[in-house]
Amino acid sequence: MSIRTRLFFAFLILTVFPLVFIGYNGMRSIEHVSELTVTESTQQMKELGQTSIRQKAIDVAMQAQLYFEAHPELLFDSTQMMADKELAGIAVQPVGMTGYTALYDSKGITYFHSNPKLVGQDMHMFAATLPEFWAIFDASLDGTVVGSYYVWKEPNGSLREKYMECVPVGSTQFRIAATTYMDEFYVPIRDTEQKARSIFEQTRLQTYGALTAVTGLSLLVALWLSSYISRPVASLVSASQAVEAGDFSSVNLREVEKRKDELGGLARVFSRMAEQMRSREQDLKDEVQSLQTKVQLFIEIDLARKEGQVREITESEYFENLSSRVRDLRTRKEQGE
Repeated sequence: MSIRTRLFFAFLILTVFPLVFIGYNGMRSIEHVSELTVTESTQQMKELGQTSIRQKAIDVAMQAQLYFEAHPELLFDSTQMMADKELAGIAVQPVGMTGYTALYDSKGITYFHSNPKLVGQDMHMFAATLPEFWAIFDASLDGTVVGSYYVWKEPNGSLREKYMECVPVGSTQFRIAATTYMDEFYVPIRDTEQKARSIFEQTRLQTYGALTAVTGLSLLVALWLSSYISRPVASLVSASQAVEAGDFSSVNLREVEKRKDELGGLARVFSRMAEQMRSREQDLKDEVQSLQTKVQLFIEIDLARKEGQVREITESEYFENLSSRVRDLRTRKEQGE
């Protein structure tokens, strides 16, 4: 793996990966805090809804008790009681946005209800179809204060959670039930949750966009930085290989020498060293050439001296007499044969 590749990956590991890790965990933390806030807020609104429904039931029961105390004859005449519009206004009051209160007796007979079809009806008829509702209703018939959740089936078939609180009307045989849909209390929370979710999604997109931009910029910086560092190193390696091969003419580090960092200093030192090596090598070559010339001259001088000595010997009287004798001996030998 080249130094450029190593630098590139090192830069990514040291910069991009930590940024991505921090950004991802930051978004997870924000999402977790948001979910936790919504959950706790929902629970608080749920408890607030229960308290509100319970208080409504107690208030209506108190109002009905005071009315009965003022009109005790109504306790013994159900027909007259049901015809009393003022009592009807007390018994049936709104709870929340769609909830209501109702008045019934200890036998489960409804006397006042927001739904006219249920007025005068025995609520035992819901024991089989709405067991959760009937369990709360039945537990209140003996005068016990009861409050709990139940699932209500809407006309369109959907199921919604409701809460009902049942409170006795003083010491009478009548009871007040207050009920409404619990999700009505969650509306502000749901709106806030939607806004928070929208803000979170925008923040996440912006964060991921920023991380993508930073990652892209980091990649470009990594490429530039790796090239900025590896390119002069590659030039130094090429110059070293040229010096090793004895090709000093290929050593060209002018661009690297312009740098103000350590690599520029190294290139300048290397260039001076290469120039000194080239100069020394040239001096050695010149000295060898000079020595070769001198040796050749000495050889030629020695040969000339030897030739002169040979010429002196062959031209001497002694050599002439000796040559004459040799010729005579050769002639006699040829004649004797």
